[in-house]
Amino acid sequence: MSNLKLLLSSNLLPLGGLFILFISIMVAWGNIVDYDIHKNGFSIIAKVIEAPIDCDNVSSRGGFCKLEYNGKLYTKKAGKKFCHLVSGQETVKMITNNDAESLLFPDEFSDFEFVSPFILLVFALFVMIKYYIPLSKINGD
Repeated sequence: MSNLKLLLSSNLLPLGGLFILFISIMVAWGNIVDYDIHKNGFSIIAKVIEAPIDCDNVSSRGGFCKLEYNGKLYTKKAGKKFCHLVSGQETVKMITNNDAESLLFPDEFSDFEFVSPFILLVFALFVMIKYYIPLSKINGD
């Protein structure tokens, strides 16, 4: 058991870097479809099936709504930011791609959401490289 503790404590930095690397790749992969819809998508009108009744009681993490487009049901988190677009409405303007993989509210996706996982990825690579190559070797000291 003490060998395991020694192994973990001596390799904690690269393991943490590997974990951050994995998380950043997963987040980036998840954002690729939304980014494509944001840049290349087109506007559609979706039917509101179910929506929060009162937006005042909706938290920023809550307020889910069900939308229908081309016979397919989508569950979207409206939150406080987009609740007013679906609450009490029969239809809502959304953005999608040709495959209708996902629906986005207008202005839901920001460019920072696409860039942030890559910033995290660079940080993870720096942490892992820093462990294996001391900074003195990089600076030539």
